[in-house]
Amino acid sequence: MKLRFAIFMIVFIACTAVCAQNVLTVKGNFMYTDVSLANKGHLCNVNSLIDTGCSLCIVDSAFAVDSCGVKAGEAKVMYVNDDKTALSSVVIDSVSFCGSVYRDVNCLMADLDGIYQKYAPRFIIGADLLKSGVWKFDMQTKTVVRLADSKSVNGMAIKWKNHEDYPDVAMDYIIFDSKIKGRKTRFTFDTGTKYNKLERGLRPGKTEQIEKETANISTPLSGKTAEMCRNVEFVIGKTEFVLDFICSDYNTGLINIEFLHGHSFILDYPRRMLIVL
Repeated sequence: MKLRFAIFMIVFIACTAVCAQNVLTVKGNFMYTDVSLANKGHLCNVNSLIDTGCSLCIVDSAFAVDSCGVKAGEAKVMYVNDDKTALSSVVIDSVSFCGSVYRDVNCLMADLDGIYQKYAPRFIIGADLLKSGVWKFDMQTKTVVRLADSKSVNGMAIKWKNHEDYPDVAMDYIIFDSKIKGRKTRFTFDTGTKYNKLERGLRPGKTEQIEKETANISTPLSGKTAEMCRNVEFVIGKTEFVLDFICSDYNTGLINIEFLHGHSFILDYPRRMLIVL
């Protein structure tokens, strides 16, 4: 009997360990992983964008109705972004990934397929789910793992701030204080942005015009001309980085995973800490 119990516990622990990690897919500077959505008796798995620059989860409106049992009439209206874009919102019974189950998840609904087109996910994992955990993004094994904590991990640690420090930024954004040529600036760590961007009014060097793709939750994908500064040196913590940046009119700059140069990293939300491995 004891032997059977021991075998059961070994199998249970092994299964739990496997369930606590997900396959991580990296395309360009975007990261994706699978999540399971359960709602009104419907259960579906969907490859989802991990977006630290999105406060709430977002589900594609057609997918929500066709596959998740959401009825259009039950959606409520929420206003998002500085331009007060009106979006529907709905509560999904549960969202599961990396061994964790999140109940009654408030999600925005948007025509992701129509807005982002070839880049469109059907579900976006927002900071409202990420903020409760410690997440290891392993670029070697291509996995994302939820850790118990990161206190024993060795790596380059960078503290971040959020809406509690800066009331002009959205809930649960990751904000890095930075300097460019001695001038103070801020960057939002946004894994949902294709381009790195400078904050409003910052031009640290010569610019050149480029053609780029642009889209956001209120504007469908299209091409536009933009100004770019190349080889911009900036400091976060005690470390200097070099990236190309688009000039923007945002109140903070944006940086994606490009500045990590392929390194694995940990996002420790409870301690507000990025650890580069």
